[in-house]
Amino acid sequence: MLIGILALFAFGCSRPESPRITPRSADVTSATAEGLGLRVHCLVRNGNSFGLTIQRVSVRLTLAGRDLGLTELRSALRLPPNTDVPMDIDVRAAWGDLAGIIAISVFNENIPYRMDGSARVGGERLNIDVPFTLESTLPRRILLGAASSVVPGLPPLH
Repeated sequence: MLIGILALFAFGCSRPESPRITPRSADVTSATAEGLGLRVHCLVRNGNSFGLTIQRVSVRLTLAGRDLGLTELRSALRLPPNTDVPMDIDVRAAWGDLAGIIAISVFNENIPYRMDGSARVGGERLNIDVPFTLESTLPRRILLGAASSVVPGLPPLH
């Protein structure tokens, strides 16, 4: 009987598992004189036997090695127990140094970007920050289209 109680205690008191956020892809939603908009498609896995909630998401975007800033979003996405949940994150970033980014794009067909994010996930008593990262590229034509909206009369560059 003592072995049964110890086994119940050992398996019944396991540590909660940190959710996993896996960015799958990102789509450009806007590229204007003001900045860049991306929609990041993620899959969130809650491997626990209890539900959690994503309360806030923060994403820092870097394009061609230049920091475009931090996007902060409130969320109320429920993560049911032992389930994968799709999550889309809308990132908005001002260009900051569009001229420098365009200069880099002249010699590169695809411009590298990186998103470093964190989601505040929790329940009633415990909240943790769950990190995630996405690295990919943007086609040069998107940046050049944004540049032509900044400088009227700029011929389209290919």
